Amino acid sequence: MLDTRPSTTNFPGSVPLFPNKPSAIPAQAAANIARLLPDHPLVGITAWGLDGLEVVGWSSRQAAILERAAVDFPDSPGMDVIRMRKRISIGDLAAESRWRDYCAHLCEHDVRSLYCHPLVSDGQVLGLLNLYSHRTNAFRARG
Repeated sequence: MLDTRPSTTNFPGSVPLFPNKPSAIPAQAAANIARLLPDHPLVGITAWGLDGLEVVGWSSRQAAILERAAVDFPDSPGMDVIRMRKRISIGDLAAESRWRDYCAHLCEHDVRSLYCHPLVSDGQVLGLLNLYSHRTNAFRARG
């Protein structure tokens, strides 16, 4: 069973997006995405709001830990995706020179590649869809 309690940043005065009401919908969405994609990557969904990042859904316990890293490491690909509103794919985290601490943390969890996609509605970034794999170059287009 998935733990669907949101994990939030601890900014002073922050208000969770889902106060006192954990939602199974983002966790179920993450689990379904992981199940449907080739090689079943780890999947996480993170919301973006005035109070920063809030982890709202994950496909497994390990995915929840990896999603939390985006909150714990402010210099991460996810923050650049939010700023640029463009996806980022990292084929080999061990060879990545940007976001060194974040990438090293993911490597400690045996994650080798990452795909981070902005969730956008009406021009506003609402959050991130993150895919993690134990294989390098897991998110390259297959020809």
